[in-house]
Amino acid sequence: MQVKKYRAPDVKQALDKVKQELGPDALILETRKVRAKGLRGLFQPAMIEVTAVLESPPQQPFVVPPLQNDDGTKKELEKLKEMVKSLQAQTILQSIKNDDNGRGGSSVEEPIRRIRSMLLDTGMQPDSADAIVQELIYEGLDLQRNADFSDDIKKVMKKWIRCGPIEVTEEKKPKVVFLVGTTGIGKTTTIAKLAAKYHLEEGFKVGLVTVDTYRIAAVEQLRTYAEIINIPIEVAYNKEEYVKALRRFADMDLVFVDTAGRSQQNLVQLSELREFVQIRKPDEVHLVVNASLRQESLKTILTAFLPIGVTHLIYSKIDEAANYGMLFDLLRTTGLPLSYITNGQRVPEDLKVPDADFVVDLILEG
Repeated sequence: MQVKKYRAPDVKQALDKVKQELGPDALILETRKVRAKGLRGLFQPAMIEVTAVLESPPQQPFVVPPLQNDDGTKKELEKLKEMVKSLQAQTILQSIKNDDNGRGGSSVEEPIRRIRSMLLDTGMQPDSADAIVQELIYEGLDLQRNADFSDDIKKVMKKWIRCGPIEVTEEKKPKVVFLVGTTGIGKTTTIAKLAAKYHLEEGFKVGLVTVDTYRIAAVEQLRTYAEIINIPIEVAYNKEEYVKALRRFADMDLVFVDTAGRSQQNLVQLSELREFVQIRKPDEVHLVVNASLRQESLKTILTAFLPIGVTHLIYSKIDEAANYGMLFDLLRTTGLPLSYITNGQRVPEDLKVPDADFVVDLILEG
């Protein structure tokens, strides 16, 4: 096994030296910036030092079995190569993040710096941008070519994006769907949009139940929507009435349950909501998240609501948000599917059933 170090002004030149001397099968163990010692180091630019290894062929093939006949060894080598690729990606990313002045990067680093900056401009968190950039490097993106990397970025982002609207099947009726979230995020209007979509557009038998009895206006608002859409509604003031409402809707295809907005800080209210969810476990629980939400609030909301049993996410009021990078943070952090996006007050027009392409375009292009 040969382990050697090579220095050059940038990563590309250093890798060229490795390839020239050790060949294309060499593995990169480490890439770092170094400076000459003493006074020279003060006046000369930093160099890129690459540590590479080339495995020597076995000297006694009759003792060491050929690799092609050893699946275990093959898997270990593949695992090692994957680790090296990951290390390379982390090294380049760290080099960019450590370069405070943002200038003088190599031909490999500069495109990555631009990509990372563009992702941060969408409003997503640095760790999300770093995850995308690291995956691009890991997958061997050709950073030497003079081209637009939009398609490559979108392909990588889609790995973290899942979409899945409500599906009504003959095997499970009625399907009970809860909408939960904080106050003022548009849950009641969103339920009206969903009810109109599934009853008026798709022809399903839909019932509405509201347990949001804290606000008289919310109950009356939902009653008005139910009359317009021509579907039944039940108001449940306690858990017993909620169970009775579900029994009355036993012949429905789909039952939407509107809940009171809960502060993520109010543990008593969250406990009450959890009791409604547990008394008759719903088929789906959709957490409605306001697109204008601040990042620090997002973390506390997820901490408070996810333990309730959230299965899907709804991204609401995108017409009121300046950018949408937070949506990627939300999907990447939770791993949950995005069921709907809302973008206005019209019922049911301002309800979007998204796919991964739509979500990526929304985040990157607005």
